[in-house]
Amino acid sequence: MNRLIFMPRLRILGICTSGRGKESNTYYLMKTAFDQIIDEDIEKEIIVASELNLRPCEHHYSINAKMCVHPCLITQIDKKDEMKKIYDGILLSDIVIFSTPIYWGNHSHLMQLIIERLNSLENANSVHNQVLIKNKIAGLMVLGHEDGYQHVVGSLMNFLTALGMIFPPYAYAAWVGESNEDTSHDRDRIEKDNRIKGMFIDLAQNTVDFARHVLFCKKCGNKLDYEHLSKIKRTLD
Repeated sequence: MNRLIFMPRLRILGICTSGRGKESNTYYLMKTAFDQIIDEDIEKEIIVASELNLRPCEHHYSINAKMCVHPCLITQIDKKDEMKKIYDGILLSDIVIFSTPIYWGNHSHLMQLIIERLNSLENANSVHNQVLIKNKIAGLMVLGHEDGYQHVVGSLMNFLTALGMIFPPYAYAAWVGESNEDTSHDRDRIEKDNRIKGMFIDLAQNTVDFARHVLFCKKCGNKLDYEHLSKIKRTLD
């Protein structure tokens, strides 16, 4: 009978992209979900994007694709820019969960800013032949007051897949209120409804369980080291 070995520690990062930061329902549900992950072998962190000084992308890629590098040129030039905290957080984590509110059927402006700045990591692979994002599990949390979460999830999955992240089945949790402008009772409703909180708690735990099964071999302890065939082909060209 094969004996299971001690599993390595996992690091899970949450990135909350609500403009209201820690006052938002988006952050509340992410924090609630993370608090329910009780495991001494898991390191947890939540980055609140609204608390960081994040300069918008200057689209150096549009001038010359090779100008879009990692570390990003903005990060290299402007020491006050704090995008490095997000870069480092992602690169050092095994699991990354993004949370966003819905604004007019789309993700938040902070989420879009981060996407555009993360293009430097995707470009490292597609242009500079360097795989920086590899073997990382991703999840999504979406919160709004009108329908549209499926569009938001699809858009974000499209980008994060291109970035190189891996999604488990049921890779997102979403809650939307009624199609009206009254958001004044949302927090009270969310705090009292265990079904709503349960969806977000389940999503966080789902990414952890999936990471444990996919990223590490329980029998030998080896960590997944997978590169897409397109990367291997470019290396051989």
